[in-house]
Amino acid sequence: MMEVFELPSGAFLCSGDTRMEVVGADGLRLETAPQGGGVHMDARTSPVSVWTEFDYLTADVYHESHDVLVVLFTFADEANRSITVHYGVLPRVTTRICLPLTALNGEKLFLERFPGVMQSVLRGDAYVDRNRITRFTVSTIASVTSRRLVISGLSLRQSVPQFQYESKAYVDALGQLAWKDWIGKTSGSEELIRSLRDEWRLSREEDTAHPDRGRYGGWKRLRFESTGFFRTEHDGQRWWFVDPEGYALFSTGLDCVNPPEAMRVSGMEHLLPEHPDEDEEFRDAWVQRGYSFGIANLIRAFGDEWRDKWAQLTEHRMKSWGMNTIGNWSGHEFIRQSDLPYVYPMEGFPTTEQTIFRDFPDVFSPDYEKKAEAFAEQLLAMRDDRRLIGYFMRNEPHWAFVDGLNLTEQMLRSPVRFASKVRFVEWLIEKYKTVDGLNAAWGTTFARFEDLYDERVFTVWSGNSASQDDFNAFNRLMIRRYVEVPAAFCKQADPNHLNLGMRYAWVGSDDVLEGCEAFDVFSINCYQIKPDREMIRRISQRLNQPLMIGEFHFGAADAGMLAYGIRAVSSQSDRGMAYRYFVEQAASIPELIGVHYFQLNDQPVLGRFDGENYQIGIVDVCQQPYRPFVQAMKLAHERIYDIRVGKMAPTADRPNEIPKTGF
Repeated sequence: MMEVFELPSGAFLCSGDTRMEVVGADGLRLETAPQGGGVHMDARTSPVSVWTEFDYLTADVYHESHDVLVVLFTFADEANRSITVHYGVLPRVTTRICLPLTALNGEKLFLERFPGVMQSVLRGDAYVDRNRITRFTVSTIASVTSRRLVISGLSLRQSVPQFQYESKAYVDALGQLAWKDWIGKTSGSEELIRSLRDEWRLSREEDTAHPDRGRYGGWKRLRFESTGFFRTEHDGQRWWFVDPEGYALFSTGLDCVNPPEAMRVSGMEHLLPEHPDEDEEFRDAWVQRGYSFGIANLIRAFGDEWRDKWAQLTEHRMKSWGMNTIGNWSGHEFIRQSDLPYVYPMEGFPTTEQTIFRDFPDVFSPDYEKKAEAFAEQLLAMRDDRRLIGYFMRNEPHWAFVDGLNLTEQMLRSPVRFASKVRFVEWLIEKYKTVDGLNAAWGTTFARFEDLYDERVFTVWSGNSASQDDFNAFNRLMIRRYVEVPAAFCKQADPNHLNLGMRYAWVGSDDVLEGCEAFDVFSINCYQIKPDREMIRRISQRLNQPLMIGEFHFGAADAGMLAYGIRAVSSQSDRGMAYRYFVEQAASIPELIGVHYFQLNDQPVLGRFDGENYQIGIVDVCQQPYRPFVQAMKLAHERIYDIRVGKMAPTADRPNEIPKTGF
């Protein structure tokens, strides 16, 4: 068998406003329009077997754009299913992409990170049939300008290729992008040390107390019955959090309140300046599977006291900015030292040895219930903590990223005899009584109900409306059990605090809402220019509970970063406008009771553990706040309660967006 099969560059055709030039024997030079574009090939021009005989698709990519290039590899099959893998590629250095073709089974949302590559994410249908691939496309997402890139060595391989890169100092000693200047770039260690020490000294003298705010951040002008813990209340017109003193609260939170996260070193060594060993002065900077330039900068400023002084400075900043909640994934030590209310992300959501799709467990397995009970026990230690608003059971379930996913169909395609599959057959027996009754409804010729355990039956049978209705109904039953079982144990372990839900990335279908009545608050992450008022109203009315937004962010193109996140604007001033517009619009929505910004720190230029490297922080790697952004944030927080009760209108100043560089 061949070790390498080269995909013929001459077989590609342009898609959209793309110009293509064949370079050498195996290269393509592409110029894509600002709206994006690419090239495609009819995969049937190559032997069909190559997509199953080989295990990896590889290519070398080079570009000199202004930011990270997001390259898309898309596969489609005869049934019009498609999967697209997004790869982030740094400018000015060659990057070797390596795509495991097993990814086309759809089981992973985030793929393994190979050397030199930024984040890689899978989107699209639940799976693509590798035996029936009909189309393969290489393209880019939209950008502010046209893109020029060279793709060479596009081939299929039996094994992972070697990664040999030329060394290049891509960031400076402070962790800033080395080859670009911008307003606000720190000139060196002396400026960094002076700035942080001066701000810390001033923070010890300034009073951040607000006369209209209570001990737990609530608004003193509106009070309800006090229970001693956070709860929710509908005042006849709008929903509120109610703090332990009884004051109304609209939660303005900040996610990931931690010292700056680490950059992954492994696989990125060729782009790093010389950095200290793990046993030297900056040993504390070696954390989280990598090296944190941000922590090293705090050590430069504060020495061995960097942790405490960072925490003191950050607490002061949050209060002066008008934040009233420590958001998700924040440090336990910071929470312990702070007096701000906080939310808690639970760990270890119950799973089973074999999952139905991605992270969706076999919910009718006895093991699921047993693990759900153990999962809830982590709440026992904090059940009497009055500063705790509530807990998130988990974050962005990966199975819910496929819109309209039917878990029953996924389960029947699998050869595994899941407990949930057994329960489905029992459910059909309860409904139809006899196999003849099932056959009459489904238009099948099963000899017995147990035939449904054979996945080969499902692969050759197209089904009808009655069977699809049954699949849909049982899909809803599984999702309901997925939610209700752990939620019940959590409420039993901790009756004092609010269940804040699962922070869904989005609601791809109403089936996702099954069982969510068990929450006290439905949480969703919202990467839009403003919250979706109609969607929020609809979900709130269905569940009879308020909503909160667990994540939103905006990045800008004028700082020393190469990726601008999921929503992007041109400048830090525009970014401040975007924050204010989002938060003030949110405060005017009666069913919405909180918004939490993601996140405190910019991500590392060369990527955190998974390669994400967004300019989304309130502070940069040198711990300097983006001041136009902060000024707009403070203004929004000062106006928020008057907007909430209708005394002020939310700002209508909406920023102009630019294309994202999100993966």
